[in-house]
Amino acid sequence: MNADKPLRKLATLVVLSILPGLAVAGVIVPKTGSDHQVPAIQSGPAASGADVNDAQTWRKIVAAPPSAKMSFRTRADAEKSLTQAYASGKLNNLPPIAGSDGTILYPYGGSWPTVVASPLHISIVELQAGCHPEQLDIGAPAEWILHQAMAGNTPILTISPRFAGLHTNLMITATSKSGKPLIYYVNLVSDHSKYTPKVGFYYPQDIQSTWHLQTASVQAAKAKADAETIATLPNLNAADLDFRWKTHCAGGGWFSDSACGNIRPVRVFDDGTHTYIQMPSGQASRGGMPTIMAENSAGQPAIINWQYRDHYFIVDSVPHQILLLAGKGSAGKVVKITHR
Repeated sequence: MNADKPLRKLATLVVLSILPGLAVAGVIVPKTGSDHQVPAIQSGPAASGADVNDAQTWRKIVAAPPSAKMSFRTRADAEKSLTQAYASGKLNNLPPIAGSDGTILYPYGGSWPTVVASPLHISIVELQAGCHPEQLDIGAPAEWILHQAMAGNTPILTISPRFAGLHTNLMITATSKSGKPLIYYVNLVSDHSKYTPKVGFYYPQDIQSTWHLQTASVQAAKAKADAETIATLPNLNAADLDFRWKTHCAGGGWFSDSACGNIRPVRVFDDGTHTYIQMPSGQASRGGMPTIMAENSAGQPAIINWQYRDHYFIVDSVPHQILLLAGKGSAGKVVKITHR
């Protein structure tokens, strides 16, 4: 008979632990239903001041659970607009954003998110896509059920409380896909009927870094385009350009019209200010770069300024006649370019 006493004591403890509203090992087990209590760990005849503060915090958050408004068409629009407003000083603080799937998005590093969870329900915390979670710490691990999972390349954490009326905090450390450290702090409370389905983050610093990279890329592309641009021709079209130029071989070799194809231009035109002489691609390797000379309408030599860019000779004037010269003596070649 004495051997059965420990078994009877164990059975009594099990029964007491599942009866709602009874104290077991100093813990108030919450009642089920709408009339719930705030559980508190007793330390002596009265609860500590920290427990009272936890209960007040829990009641306050449950009375006004976190919410956000979606006043933008897409999440990307919201993130961009809010970050721009914050960067320009129009916003003192970045607000949470409501996602289309019920997600509340908090600005990473600019807020302490709160997750209102509920027993028998799952709340989700979504981390940065591509990051690698490393460590998870929670203030009261025995009171919460936590699981890590992956949705594609996005790590998520599922959270479910064992009771209503809980209040603690959660820390998650991770490494971003670019190797930067990430630290997530999340405040956790639980309630019977209210809960936050999903909490995520948006990353203002990453958005601004992307803008800086895009700006630098645009500037680099513009600088490259400027370097490759022959000349700027604002408000001009083909009808504004004068193509009335004639080219022919004029001297060198045995005949005055000897072959000069390897230095003969592809086309010549002017815009009234500059003359553009387009040379064949690979001119330097095919026939060498010719020298440019010019004559005015009286047949006198004229001094001209010119530059060679991207297969074009650009002459800073519109001479009456231009000569391209290559070689010397009987092996010399001359192309005469005349404005008709």
